[in-house]
Formats: sequence, C-alpha cells, structure tokens
Amino acid sequence: MLRTLNTVMEVRGVSGANRLIYYFRGIPVLGKTMKDSVYSNWALKKTFTVIALILRILFAFSTRFAYLGLIIYLPVLMTAGDLPLTQQYDLYLHILVLLSFAVSAVSNAIILESKRDKYICVKLMRMPADKYMHATLSLKGISFFVYFVPAMMVFAGLFGAPLWHGILLALLLTLWRTAAEALHLLVFDRKGIVVVKQNALVWSVIGIGYALAFLPLYTGSAWLDMDTVLISLPAVLAVLLPGIIAVIYIARYPRFRNAVDAVTKIDDPLLDMSRMMKEANRKQVETKEQDISAEQLQPGQFTGKNGYAYLNAIFFSRHRRLLVQPIQRRLMIIAGLSAAGLLLQLTAPELFAQLIRYLIGGLPVFVIVMNFTSIGELVCKAMFFNCDLSLLRYGFYRERAAILSNFRIRLLRLSGLNLIPAAAICLALNLLIFLSGEGWSAAEALIFSGTVLGLSLFFSVHHLFMYYIFQPYSTELNMRNPFFTIVNSIITGVAVIALQFKGAPGQFALFVLLAAAAYTLIALVLVYRYSHRTFRVK
Repeated sequence: MLRTLNTVMEVRGVSGANRLIYYFRGIPVLGKTMKDSVYSNWALKKTFTVIALILRILFAFSTRFAYLGLIIYLPVLMTAGDLPLTQQYDLYLHILVLLSFAVSAVSNAIILESKRDKYICVKLMRMPADKYMHATLSLKGISFFVYFVPAMMVFAGLFGAPLWHGILLALLLTLWRTAAEALHLLVFDRKGIVVVKQNALVWSVIGIGYALAFLPLYTGSAWLDMDTVLISLPAVLAVLLPGIIAVIYIARYPRFRNAVDAVTKIDDPLLDMSRMMKEANRKQVETKEQDISAEQLQPGQFTGKNGYAYLNAIFFSRHRRLLVQPIQRRLMIIAGLSAAGLLLQLTAPELFAQLIRYLIGGLPVFVIVMNFTSIGELVCKAMFFNCDLSLLRYGFYRERAAILSNFRIRLLRLSGLNLIPAAAICLALNLLIFLSGEGWSAAEALIFSGTVLGLSLFFSVHHLFMYYIFQPYSTELNMRNPFFTIVNSIITGVAVIALQFKGAPGQFALFVLLAAAAYTLIALVLVYRYSHRTFRVK
C-alpha cells in the first residue's frame, strides 16, 4: 500500500507542480524570469512539487478554520453573542452536527467521487483499483482527522470547552464520515446507485439540513443539551462501533473496480465532465434568440457611436437580459425584505426595533452584502463568452489602446448597473429607519448611503480589474487561475474582518472609502500597465 500511495502522491505532486509553474509564468514581470525549459528540469520541478504540497497542506488547514469560523462560529457569535458561553457552545455543536455529520455524510463520498488522479492512476496507468482506493482512503482518513484537530480545538477553546473536546470531535467526525463512505459503497453495491449523483435527494438534504441547523439561532437555544449528549460515552460508542465496522467493510470490499468504472464513465474528469461544465456555464451567459427584439436589429439606433463604443453598445443591447434580470431579481429581494420589515413593524414592534438598531450599527455587514449584490462576475463571464473569446484571437484587440478603451467603457456601464440596487438599498434602509422613529440624522444617512454607493463602485472596479489582469476563464468558462481565487479570498477575508469593527460608523465609512480608493487606484494602474499582456484566451 505504501508503494501505491507513493505513486499516487507523485502523480498529484507533479500535476500540482506543473500547474504552479504554469500560473507563475503568467504573473506579470516575475513570470518572464521562468523559461519553458523549467518543465523538463527535474530538480527544479521537485522543488515546485514540495511547494505545491506545502500550499496544499496550508490550504487544507485554512479551509477547516474558514469552515468552522465563517459558517458556524461567526453566525453563533453574531446572533447569540450575548448568551452564556455554554449556550453558545450548544448552538455551535448543534450546527456542527447537522452540517458536518448529517448533510456532508449524504452530499460527499470520496469512494464514488470523480477525481482526476483516480482517472489517471486507475484508467490510464492501470493501477489496481483496490490498491488505489485502500491507499487514498487511508491517507484521506488520517489527513481529514489531522486537518480538523487544530480548528476544532481552537473553536472549542473559544467557548470555554476543554481542548480535548476538539480532538474527540475531530475523531468522531472522521469515524462517522468513514461509516458514511461504507454506506454509500453498500448502496452502490446492492442497488447500483451513486447517491451523490441523485441531485434531487442531495439538494433536499442540504436545504433541510441547513434550515434545521440555523433555526435555533433565531429561537435562541439548541433543541438538546449538545455538550452533554455529544460528549458522552453512549454517543462516542454509537459512532465508534459503526466506524470500526466501516473500516473493516471497506478493507475487505472486493469490487472497487466497478465503483471506479461507474464514476469515471458517468463523470469522466477529462472528457464528459469537461463538456458538462462547458455546457452548464454557457447556458448561464448565452444569448437566446428571443432575447433580441426587432427594434434592436434596426439600423441607425447607434448613430454617433464608432469604434469600441459602437461594439460595446451592440453587446450591451443584445445581452440586455443578462444585465436586466439580475438587477430585477436584486430589486425584488430588496423590495421583499423591505415589505417584511414593514410587516414586522406592524406585527412585532419590539423585534422590529431590535432589527433597526442592528441595521444602524451594522454598516460593516454591507461590505459583504455589496459584494453579493454586484453583478460584475456575471457580466465579465458574459463578455468573455459572447464577445472577447472570439475577438481576443486577433492581434488588434489585444493592443493596449483597444483594451483600455474597452475597459473604460465597460467600467462606466457596470458601475451604473451596480448603483441601481445600491441606491435601492439606501432608499429602503433609510425609509425603514425613518418610520421606526429611531434617531437618524441627515449626517448618519449620508454616511451610510455614501459607504454603500462607494462599495458598489469598488466591487465594479474589482471584478473588472480581476477579469483583465487574471482573465480567469478558459474556453469552457471554468475558472483556472488560482491567483484569481487567492485575491478574491483575500477580499472576502478583509470583509469578514471588517465585521469585527466596533468604532463609530463615520470612522468605518472613512476607512472603507479610503481603502476602496487606494485599491481602485492600484487596480487602474495595473490595468493600464499590464492588461495588454494578461488579457488573452487560455
């Protein structure tokens, strides 16, 4: 098994090193220092393999912290931060059990998932399926436990629980997920069904599970004394025994080849999955015949426009549905939430007053809200598929003057679109606060509105900047550039950190607007200097 595991790790390491080299060579200035010959330099590639492994390990640890922190700990802290730590810990464990033990047990199955290295090792390299699965499952089980232990211990400690709680929870979760893997394999063996491919079932479990997980945050208490129930001998035995039985069942299972063949035929990572993802992404941004009216095809409607202004006018006119519908959906959500707020004022004045007080002091939350409100990512994907993908094959379209002209026109148009829901948010919130009778001066309303509108402009610049500098989309519209994901993750992390700001709204608004202005300036400079090198088809 060790030899098999070593082979699998070498395949993963070399693949990761090749991707790391490829994306490093795409970095402006620094990338030019690395030549094509690096791919054949085995010593240097080993270095990149080690770097890729270290990054993978760090990413695995960080994702566990992000999952427990952002998905579970932060909602508990924001909604139940005034409760005693023991009650907060119960809520934390309640959410953890439903999401990690229940939902993930149905929606995730390593044995029956489609993976590139599974295809390479078993289908191309003819590695025995049972040896591959035994090696990878052993590694996955050990690494799953190791990666979760630090995060579990940290967040258990934040609630005042003993650190050994974190170790025990990580062990129980590992054993429970092992039992779930065995159950998935048993269902496939008896019924020929790959449970994780049953979309209706999986998404129903996800929806119901998340609803039940977060419902106690609104009632203020968990349904059970989770600290006592989960950290108890009966609960430990109830997970330990199925986990041990599952390990034995998986170790003795004789038909792994059938399981591997099933998932690599259904979702071949190098063939069918690529086509499926390509079609799914295209449907999201493709233009339909009924989207273009007779009036849009009439000559003379763009009189006075020429060059790239004319090109973009045609693009935005013929893809109006892709631009208008997302804005309409956002406006409907804002209107619905506003109506719900007004109804709450009539039916539950005390709860409405609490909501208004939260909104008055909750300006940092709108950093995240405005990120999700922006339609920048969708617009960039539509521009790539319906316009830039074809034109970037011509040299004139990749010239600096052409790129900067398009960037300027598109930035103005995208900013105008994003300002519509931003203005609606400002109007709705100011109206609700005014009707509540809370103290809300003109200066406070101006600070709030200016911050929301400024964030709207910031995310317009951000999404377009990311598109022109990293151009993350392949011809299948998949995001293939890891630096795109890294920068977006940093922005999201900063937004989460901003939630901890406790100062006056004016101070926060000043900080946000100055930071946004600095980022915008840097982004514009980088686009001006490097976009003609980075904006291309990949």
